[in-house]
Amino acid sequence: MVTRCICHDVTFAELRALADATGDGPDGLSQRTGCCTGCGTCRPYVLLMLRTGQTIFPVLTPAQIQRLALDQPDPTPPR
Repeated sequence: MVTRCICHDVTFAELRALADATGDGPDGLSQRTGCCTGCGTCRPYVLLMLRTGQTIFPVLTPAQIQRLALDQPDPTPPR
């Protein structure tokens, strides 16, 4: 299961709480925590976390990641 940004050791639960508290989308979360700025593997999971509220994910296939990228509306939470 995927639960965190491994480069910066930030869990998706921590990111979700931060997004809920600040209204940050992926760019704001990246600025605050460094997530999505290392290897980039966590970015689709962060987008999915913002979209669904989930914080634990199965490993996504490249095809699933591409579908998410194509079908992903702006994940910035409403303020």
